[in-house]
Amino acid sequence: MAYFAWTDELQVGNSFIDSDHQKLISLLNQLHEAMAQGQGKNILGKILDELIRYTREHFKREEDHMQKIRYADFAAHKQEHDKLIKEVVDLQAKFNAGNGMLSVQVSGFLRNWLINHIMKTDKLLASALKQAAA
Repeated sequence: MAYFAWTDELQVGNSFIDSDHQKLISLLNQLHEAMAQGQGKNILGKILDELIRYTREHFKREEDHMQKIRYADFAAHKQEHDKLIKEVVDLQAKFNAGNGMLSVQVSGFLRNWLINHIMKTDKLLASALKQAAA
């Protein structure tokens, strides 16, 4: 059973955002599974790299759409994105230097952050995108 299951409750009603979120959840599940199985640093590092790379792509897509519609909460939304990227890149640097371990708590943090971000911030964005398209 997956660590983090996609549910209808997580849908924001925007196809590109929902698709990106499903991919992020899949990557987070891969990271969690690799940690749970005690897989080596090389495998965990590759999954973490891909998770960070895809998160940056997703955030860029969202931010481009926000700018296109002159989204009123752009600055606050982008600040959330920037904060998460900084935290995860710091974690990655520690991990790569051998000073940090990826633990189940890390995947829990990422899972909780993603749920909160989707349920609050991204649902508001999806609503604004829908209104702008109307």
